[in-house]
Amino acid sequence: MSLIISLILGIILILGIIIGTQNGDTLVTFYLLKWKFEDMPLILLILESLLIGCLLTIILSGISTIKMKLQLREILKENKNLKKEIKALKDLPLEEETEEPKKKEEKKERRKKEKKEEEGEILA
Repeated sequence: MSLIISLILGIILILGIIIGTQNGDTLVTFYLLKWKFEDMPLILLILESLLIGCLLTIILSGISTIKMKLQLREILKENKNLKKEIKALKDLPLEEETEEPKKKEEKKERRKKEKKEEEGEILA
């Protein structure tokens, strides 16, 4: 990927040199909002435009990078919390299967006793 970028930048540099040497004598009048710049070399105007474009690109990509880093930090924090939760769930003790049927039987017996006691209270 860096090879492709290097080639593109090299081509742009060569084109800039060619344009600069051919248009070195060309003077232009440049209007920027209310201001008027007269007899400005064309190559200087092109280089200034390139520089401003590069600066704007760096600023905008920097802002984008900062936003992405903040988002990554939040995602990593959430990931860490979820890992802790998974570990806590894995560490929970499991009930043995042999105890569950015994508990069910004990509950049934308690219910039977409670029904008998209720019937005894109703009859009495």
